[in-house]
Amino acid sequence: MTGQRGSGHPGGHPDGRPGMPGGMPRVDTDRDPVVVFWEMTRACALACEHCRAEAQPKRHPLELSTEDGLQLMDRLTGFDHKPIIVLSGGDPFMRRDLFEVVEHAVGLGLTTSVSPSATALATKDRFQKLVDLGVSRVSFSLDGPDAESHDVFRGFPGTFDRTIQMFRDAHEVGLEFQVNTTITRRTREYLPEMAELVGREGAALWDLFLLVPVGRGLDVALMSPEQHEETFNWVVDNRRNWPFMSKTTLGQPFRRVSIQKRLQTEGRDIGGMSPAEVRGLWPGPVTNDGKGIFFVSHIGDVYPSGFLPYRTGNVRTDNVLDLYRNNPTFRALRDPGALNGKCGLCPFNVVCGGSRARSFAMTGDPLASEPCCPYLPAAISAV
Repeated sequence: MTGQRGSGHPGGHPDGRPGMPGGMPRVDTDRDPVVVFWEMTRACALACEHCRAEAQPKRHPLELSTEDGLQLMDRLTGFDHKPIIVLSGGDPFMRRDLFEVVEHAVGLGLTTSVSPSATALATKDRFQKLVDLGVSRVSFSLDGPDAESHDVFRGFPGTFDRTIQMFRDAHEVGLEFQVNTTITRRTREYLPEMAELVGREGAALWDLFLLVPVGRGLDVALMSPEQHEETFNWVVDNRRNWPFMSKTTLGQPFRRVSIQKRLQTEGRDIGGMSPAEVRGLWPGPVTNDGKGIFFVSHIGDVYPSGFLPYRTGNVRTDNVLDLYRNNPTFRALRDPGALNGKCGLCPFNVVCGGSRARSFAMTGDPLASEPCCPYLPAAISAV
């Protein structure tokens, strides 16, 4: 693979798909991203212990300007299928031009989501403004069912109560929201309580983020492969009873587990299926780092995702369509045949492929086997 490694992690909030109303679009991910994340700033008043961005109190002097941001939105309309835009950070409310960017993006027909932090900037009036401008959804982070568990994770007392108030303010002004929860060895025990809370507060979607050990997340307890598998099975077994949608971010093996359990109930097996038949078992888009995902940092650097620090160019100097479609790093990440180890032999790699970001963070090779997947393909287990 080619590409310039960043000196630090590109940062940003969890790069999951925002799960917009009406389901995810069908997109040829070799040509077009499903979601484009713009990390508008790394400035944030919080100090979350898992933050990949290692957010800072003040804005960076080389951040993309308002004009840079508006031009970026213009260029993104050049894809065959307009991507979903997620404006993240840091805290995007730290930028005074947030509403101007939102208005421009929505005016171009770009489905737009915002990911604010739980600070005093996230007011009901600002939520109302987002509604008026046509924002489709906001995402809020909640990592525990009570103040004791959540506030330690977020680095500041009072963030749990503030987040719950944000839920209610958003609901009151008619702003759809999703809840993002980071799963670690410590937080996984809270998942049943979290599911109840998410449903009670009226979230549209619960996004379960599987930790990648980067940034401040290096010091957070990563789940074992077996705990990942147990978590995926728990979600599959319970999600049908939830009054909200659910998905995983950086939890690509969840698709394998879902398909395996479905085939088991139907008395079928994946053996003998062609890659096209296996792909047909997953109804939604298959996204991964650099595959349906396109990340723009606060200074305009382009990465395959907010968790994979392979710099491929900069929006100030490079054509974003060409970077996504033709850059060798992006192309390699989209090719299941380029995967190494058991991921390269796995029949599920056309729907899973493992987390390329986690592979890089833990092995130094973005094409290595997913370190947190315990599944052994028949091609290996038969040896």
